[in-house]
Amino acid sequence: MSDEIIITENITKYYNRGKPNEVLAVNDVTIRIRRGDIAVLMGPSGSGKTTLLSLIGCMSRPTSGRVMVEGKDVSRLPERFLTTIRRKTFGFIFQLLHLVSGVSVCENVMLPLCPTDTKPSKLRKRAEELLESLGMSGRKDFPVQEISGGEQQRTAIARALINDPDIIIADEPTAHLDTHLSGKFMTIMRGLQEKGKTIIIATHDPLVYEKDYVHLIFEMRDGMVKHITQRNDSLNKKVL
Repeated sequence: MSDEIIITENITKYYNRGKPNEVLAVNDVTIRIRRGDIAVLMGPSGSGKTTLLSLIGCMSRPTSGRVMVEGKDVSRLPERFLTTIRRKTFGFIFQLLHLVSGVSVCENVMLPLCPTDTKPSKLRKRAEELLESLGMSGRKDFPVQEISGGEQQRTAIARALINDPDIIIADEPTAHLDTHLSGKFMTIMRGLQEKGKTIIIATHDPLVYEKDYVHLIFEMRDGMVKHITQRNDSLNKKVL
């Protein structure tokens, strides 16, 4: 199995191609991310970070070029196959969280695997274990709209982990958090990376990209990767 879990090769993404409002969102981007990396897409709003995340996460297709996920070219696969890849391979943490108001914390965590062949009792047990690991056991039956912002984000993290994904994708996850909660979020991400997860974060927050355990930083502007910083692996090894 290749050490590189994500490869993009010269990918370009246009929106509204050929129309007056045409936008070139990603322009000829080639990147490689190894299994177990914490990688950051860094840049200002409009730099192409979110679009590149969506291409990596099989939520959209490149106009040209190709995306490889775990050695498989996913660029032109039919949607039914992409749905399976998203469900089995990725966990998503969205900037606006997209939690479902009116249902409980635990039910929100379970949603990505509903419906599946997993028995409801087993699914709930998995959700409760994740919430416990994130210090959320006492909130599992609360309506999600009645918990704090930091608790809502931990709910979103648990939801992203319910399918035990190899890759966690986070889009501006600290945008609405204070310094303390941003630090907690990165501590959680570090812990997941130490368990073998690959983490890909789009951000313009220095509290994220300045962490010394971030392996790769892709600096983006105008849809292009302008600079790549790859940090020494010795900085990122867990101290036992």
